[in-house]
Amino acid sequence: MTHARAGVEKNTRSAAGHKEERNIMNYDKAIEYIESLARFGSKPGLERIRALTERLGNPQDHLKFIHIAGTNGKGSTSVFIAGILSCAGYSVGLYTSPYLERFNERIRLNGKEIADDELCEYVGRVKEAVDKMVADGLEQPTVFEVITAMAFLYYYEKKCDIVVLEVGLGGRLDATNVISESLISVITKISKDHTDILGSTIREIAYEKAGIIKQNGIVVTYPQEDSALKVIESVCSQRNAALYRADPGEFGNVELKPGMLCLTHSRYGDIKTPVVGVHQVYNAAVALKTVEVLRQSGINIKDGDIIEGFRTASWPGRFELLRRNPDVYIDGAHNPDGVRSFIETFRAIYPGRKALIVFGVMKDKEYETMLRELSAITERFIAVTPDNPRALDAESLAKTMSKYCNNVEYSDTIEEAIERILAYAACDDIIAALGSLFYIGHVRKLFRDPAVKQQMKYISFT
Repeated sequence: MTHARAGVEKNTRSAAGHKEERNIMNYDKAIEYIESLARFGSKPGLERIRALTERLGNPQDHLKFIHIAGTNGKGSTSVFIAGILSCAGYSVGLYTSPYLERFNERIRLNGKEIADDELCEYVGRVKEAVDKMVADGLEQPTVFEVITAMAFLYYYEKKCDIVVLEVGLGGRLDATNVISESLISVITKISKDHTDILGSTIREIAYEKAGIIKQNGIVVTYPQEDSALKVIESVCSQRNAALYRADPGEFGNVELKPGMLCLTHSRYGDIKTPVVGVHQVYNAAVALKTVEVLRQSGINIKDGDIIEGFRTASWPGRFELLRRNPDVYIDGAHNPDGVRSFIETFRAIYPGRKALIVFGVMKDKEYETMLRELSAITERFIAVTPDNPRALDAESLAKTMSKYCNNVEYSDTIEEAIERILAYAACDDIIAALGSLFYIGHVRKLFRDPAVKQQMKYISFT
């Protein structure tokens, strides 16, 4: 559906009429190949991704991007923008990471995940290019670089009008920054995370995020703290880029309910979204400012598209309500700033209440800080080990939990943790599974997958 194309140059390239015959791997083999690349680690730098995309014909050079960096809020802001553009009739790619339940979630087109057979085809084609690179003596691309190149090729051949492109890590040396230009560079909230890679101060981290700003470009930023804003302003000045600041004060009558965020705007009236959180007001403001700047550049977006885009937005795993009575949430808060946002939202919806919390985290995160802050709203902790080599084991996590809460235990499996927490909960209690997205998706499947529900007889679903 691409009836609205004002301001976006229509692709004139022809679809590939004759696909090169090749042996296309099956889905399991495709995922196995992608996962096998993790052994090469995560390495900053653009040399490998440039070499890889060049072998694919530089598909990114033929696409229009909204490039989004930041510590927290990238995903929510991305889905708001993509949803609004889709409602306006554009063909919109959405590239995000990581995924909750299925790898395909990372590459979406008009709200739909890449199909299994297409995923297999594009993995196979990119693998051929990677193998040739290595045979030519070039360095092996990382897993994120391979996925990013694959997404570029997919969106190019699907003739996307606009791609909403989320940075993986940092910005300046992130694989997504191989793009030479963007419609808008968006910078969401900057806080401390990945300090071993991006720097130990907000200024250093902001410099890495601001690396996505293009010469003579356009930038929209979250209302940052002064140290981050000064860096962004400096980079914009150096690169002659226009800077716009989002203003969450444009929204009034903010109301948080289980499963719904309600806002009022002076121009657009009542806005509702199922993407819930006190902090989502700020992310919505960033998305709205981005869309308004796009309008100024000639892209056709109606007021109704904005309202509908927010209403239909979906960003699972972020203060997501899975069931009622007891109310069960999952949230991918994996750093102190994310935990603070969760706590603020929890208190807004459930003033004076406490929660039963299942928590799992990577060992390189500031988990003690997170647990200390969570203890203010926690009645009971259960520690779990996410399924990831970097995960902190549940027993060690429980020892730290014991410093801040008297009711602490750990579980050998995620299923057992959910079984225990539900057994402790009364009908009017609140349960939250927080921490790494590597296990949040597993929890989500327990409550949403019919086959899994059938196996888990101990859960009474309503």
